[in-house]
Formats: sequence, structure tokens, C-alpha cells
Amino acid sequence: MAKLHLITYGCQMNEYDSERVAGLLQQRDWELTDDAQEADLVLLNTCAIREKCEEKVYSKLGELRRLKSRRPDLIVGVTGCLAQLYGEEIPRRAPGVDLVFGSPAIARVAELVERVRRERRPVVETGEAPLVKITARPAGAPRLKAYVTVMEGCEKRCTFCVVPVTRGRQRSHPPEAVLAEVRELAAAGCREVTLLGQTVEMYGRDLDPPTDLAALLEAVNEVEGIERIRFTTSNPYNFTRRLIAAIRDVPKVCEWVHLPLQSGSDRVLARMNRGYTRARYLELIAELRAAVPEVAITTDLIVGFPGETEEDFAATVEAVEQVGYDNAFVFRYSPRPGTPAATMPDQVPPEVKARRNAELLAVVTRVAAERSRRLLGRTVEVLVDGRSKKDPRELQGRTRCNRVVNFDGQGRVAVGDTVRLRVTEVLPHSLRGTLASLPEEAVCSSR
Repeated sequence: MAKLHLITYGCQMNEYDSERVAGLLQQRDWELTDDAQEADLVLLNTCAIREKCEEKVYSKLGELRRLKSRRPDLIVGVTGCLAQLYGEEIPRRAPGVDLVFGSPAIARVAELVERVRRERRPVVETGEAPLVKITARPAGAPRLKAYVTVMEGCEKRCTFCVVPVTRGRQRSHPPEAVLAEVRELAAAGCREVTLLGQTVEMYGRDLDPPTDLAALLEAVNEVEGIERIRFTTSNPYNFTRRLIAAIRDVPKVCEWVHLPLQSGSDRVLARMNRGYTRARYLELIAELRAAVPEVAITTDLIVGFPGETEEDFAATVEAVEQVGYDNAFVFRYSPRPGTPAATMPDQVPPEVKARRNAELLAVVTRVAAERSRRLLGRTVEVLVDGRSKKDPRELQGRTRCNRVVNFDGQGRVAVGDTVRLRVTEVLPHSLRGTLASLPEEAVCSSR
């Protein structure tokens, strides 16, 4: 049986796509392997959102070229956003790459691999294709929690972002297709689903008849066996009061929202073409917390965007302090080909980006720790999803508000159980807890 080694870079959408690729190839008798040395096909599912991701991919392709020199029959393929962005340029820059295909061609992956085998020349497929719901998953894929793509593409045209190029225009899967996949997952033992979209809050507006994410959340809530629902990622511009009400009222929807701010400066937000102001973002946060007091809010932040001054950066730091995020992902601005920001004047020097990145990370860490300390001594509901990474004798799970908790199951708890834990220690990136016996005291728990 031919063997496939699959390497995934980037976001949850890429993780989801990699599962689809592996599932489709397994249907054609490919076997997954963790060892590239024994693989007949190595596929890299790539990210193009930052230059660092790109560098990692080309470094790996260099390693694979050396492996291919010893094993000429090895097929090396590149898929994902980098493939869609660069297409035929990839085999020219990285000799030894046999296959390049974008996400629209995932449904045809087996056919494309066979073309390479048959024709013995590089195959590049990055054209547009109809949106197809692929539910194939490889044997042995995690069953407790799963991603479900509900839409693809983006039409926001933020000046720093290549997603409209790499993922195309916004397209939603019909509700019945999403629900069919969720039911299939539930039947296989899945307890938690995360609904994915580049701008997931826009779900359904392009369908006929139109619908919205709130209606989809209500429908998924009715699927027997599913206990928790999450969704990501949202753009603040289109985050509606109806969606806030769904987070408050739909029992299985978790109290966690990822809401990228990117910058706390109105001047920078305008140059980014984000479509909202700092004041509107803060109003949205206030509306969320008024409706769902226990909600955990996480965000993305960019430092060193072209033209960002010290005053602009200070405004971002101030916004982080004011919001009080539960976590934040901080990135240095990275010019992306074909984006307006890449050719803007006043590019910020690398050393300034590095300093601001470090300073903002320190603030984020402190603010997130303050938020975590509020849970000390309280009881939280945890879905147990595996063994602790640091101590395999212990168990690990996540709260509804998406915090990792490690604990001793005392031989009474198994993976897949939902338990209530009293938080006994707050660590930088996780919590520690003990089994609790008073469910009425639980916070961040099922409604």
C-alpha cells in the first residue's frame, strides 16, 4: 500500500483541509505515515499569511529535495494558500516539487496524484472550482472534537491580507450540508464542533434564501450528541446583536469569542481597511459582556503596520488594557505580495517591530494572567480531551471558555467525560484543578 506523509502549517481551516486530503487518499488505498523517509507521497498544506510561514515551507522543500535525490520516485506536493498564491512559481523556486494545487482542487487530489505518477512531470492546478462539501476523514482521526467548515473565502479586502486571493470570494455551504456533517461526526462520537470560516459571522448571506450564523448555531444545537459549539474567526464589522443573543441563549454555544482587533489606533485601522473604529470595537465588547458576563474574549494584533507611529502603538497597548483579553496572538506585520500594504510608504524597520512585539506580548501576558486569576477557587466545567502533556498520569481538558485545565482524575474520569473542577492554581498558559462535587457553584458551564 502506498504511503502518505502530510505536513500542515497555519490555521484551523488548513487542519480541516488536511483531514479531507488524508480521508480522500485513504479511500484510494493510501496509508498515512508519520515518517517522511518511508512515504511515497509527501504533501505540505501551506499558509501564506506571513513571510515566516513561507520561509518554513521552502526550508522543508529543501530537505525534501535532498530526500528525493535518494528516492527519485518520491512525489512531493504543495497545497493550501501558498500553492494558490504562487502556483507555477513554486516548482521553479523549489525544484523537485511535483504537484501544486489550491484548496478548490482538494476534491480532485487523488486524480492529481495519479496524473503526476502517470505523466512524470509537475502538475499545477490552482484554478477556481465550485464549492464542494467534503466530509472524508482518515481512519484514526480525533473523534471527540472536530472542525467543520461552514464557508470559505473573504471579500473584506484588508490591505495586509492575501486571503481574498488564496481562498477566493465568500461562499457558504448550505445549512443542510453543514448539519449532515455534524450529525455524521456526532454519530462517530464527536462532542464538540468548531464552525470555521474566514469571516464566519458573514455565514449564509450569499445563500438563496439567505440565512445567518445565529440560525445555523440554533440548528446545530439540536444535533443529539453534540455538547459544545464554537465558531471562528469573526470580523467585528459584521458581528451582529442577533449573533450576540445566540451566544447568550443557545445552550451549547460556548462563552468564547475570538474577535481580532489588529490595532487600537483609528488611523491604522483605516489604513488597514478594517471597516470599524476603536470606539465601535469597544462598544461591541461592552455589548458582548453585558449579554454574556462570563464570556472569554481573545484577539489578534499586528505591530509595525506601515506608518504605525509610537502614538499608534501606544493606542493598541491601551486598548489591550481596556478590553482585558483572555488571550491574544501578537504578530509583526509581514508584507504580502499583491497587497496594498506591501507598497505603502513608511514601512516600519524590523528592529522597531521586534521591540513593539516584545512590549505588547508582555502586556498581553499580564492582562491574560489577571483574567485567569479571577477563576482561582471557582468551579468550571471541563470536557476531558486527553492526557496531560507534562504528566501523562494526569488528564487534561478545556473549559467552555476555552482554558486548558490539568487534573488528577483519581481513576474515576475518562477521556470524553464532562466534569466539574475546582481551580486550585493559575499558571501562565493553563489552570490546575481538582474534582468538585457541587455543580451549583460552577461557572463557565452548560446552560
